[in-house]
Amino acid sequence: MSKLTLLLGGAVVAGGLFYVFTQWERSAREHWVVFFVLGMLIVEASLYGNYNNVPRGIFHPGTGTFQFRMPEVVISVALLARLAVRGWPQRIGFPALAWTALAGWWTLETVEGLLRHNSTVYIPYEAKAIIYVMGGYALASGVPVRRFLDGRGLERTLRWSALIAAVLILTTMGKVSFTLGLPLVPLSDTGPMGTDAAAIFLAIGTIGLLSELTKEHRSRLNLVAVVPLVLSPFFAYQRGVLLMAGAVVVVVLLVMSGRTARRRLRVRAGEVLVLGLAVVGGALAVAIIPAVTSQKSVTSPFSSTINRTLGTTLNSRAKQESAQDRLTKWDVALRDAEQQPILGQGLGFEYSYFQTGPNVFIVTDLTENIGLDLWLRTGLIGLGLFLLAVVLALANGFATWRLHPDPMVAVLALALTVVVIGLLAAGQVESIFENYRLATVFGLSLGMLRSAVTSGGGGPTAMRSYQAMRQYEVI
Repeated sequence: MSKLTLLLGGAVVAGGLFYVFTQWERSAREHWVVFFVLGMLIVEASLYGNYNNVPRGIFHPGTGTFQFRMPEVVISVALLARLAVRGWPQRIGFPALAWTALAGWWTLETVEGLLRHNSTVYIPYEAKAIIYVMGGYALASGVPVRRFLDGRGLERTLRWSALIAAVLILTTMGKVSFTLGLPLVPLSDTGPMGTDAAAIFLAIGTIGLLSELTKEHRSRLNLVAVVPLVLSPFFAYQRGVLLMAGAVVVVVLLVMSGRTARRRLRVRAGEVLVLGLAVVGGALAVAIIPAVTSQKSVTSPFSSTINRTLGTTLNSRAKQESAQDRLTKWDVALRDAEQQPILGQGLGFEYSYFQTGPNVFIVTDLTENIGLDLWLRTGLIGLGLFLLAVVLALANGFATWRLHPDPMVAVLALALTVVVIGLLAAGQVESIFENYRLATVFGLSLGMLRSAVTSGGGGPTAMRSYQAMRQYEVI
């Protein structure tokens, strides 16, 4: 009875969403769906630090073993609404075809997992990455890129995210957490900065900062809002988000040193001063607030605070044991992947490894590495299709940054390319396909990047000869 009630309630909600999304599609507001999904992820990740510990409620409907996540519902309904309004796309570019082929191969590996009698619990869970990544890609790539830039969606997302990030930084430093039994939104250990929230904040901050730097008349408030977003990774105490931050910084600095940056970006001394003062203010807050809350004198500068953060994240005994466990998992998973190198073991494959802390054998389906996950489950064919699709996306992203006639679209393409690289860096120590939050952000970023690419003609060669600005129908 409870499952039937849940299905009926889900059908009513899905029907309501379908009606709203079709209205948005007909009124040229389809970009609202992307911001809706992104906003939903921001709120959920801010309330619940660990995606595995989200209690039953509006963000995690279910009963017993029957459960689902809201992003998979919203993305699926939004794609059905678009199909009902627009029909099938008239043309499809080779990069999108590569992602479609990967989705098809992933579907075949789902069947392979069933034939191999792999875990029926993990098979559907891992197969949902098709919705998060490829579905998110299709959803965002079908929106004309100027829709993301002309409205106030990006600006509002930047400012509200900055406010939430600032609150989480303060609660993390003050070691404040909340547990409240609210209906539909029960809170459990809400307050500390989670790694997923930090990663999403960093992605939004990167897009917001680079977008502002290309405007003739830009908002200093938006520049200040970037500060808590880019500081968020230092309060999540996780390697993955720090690797993401490092990759973002390195790529941005490399790009800034090129000739294209001098032509595309407008950086003024006054705005650099404002941003610098904001960073100094954030640094002082990080140093002073812990002293105030503990009623001690301020004896630690910001650098010491960051050093303690990095020490907790990288050098603590728990993190060292975690790193050793990860190396052990990689060694065992690599041997299992070599047994079926071409076709893979199929979705839902489990393996066991020895965990040195409690000295027990652990059975898991995760390797904590995006490449090894793909090789183990989908073989070299699936890994090759993924690498092909990613390389095409990144190559086209950098080409759009250099060649697109619209500087705003060019900078957006650069920011999205940097975000994708950052998420791939985090994926070297995390299984991001199982993390529906990061997988969805990954898919949406790739889709928005594809929209930017197609708005300039569809590739480097087309952009060199592309003169008139018009939206192609390629997705």
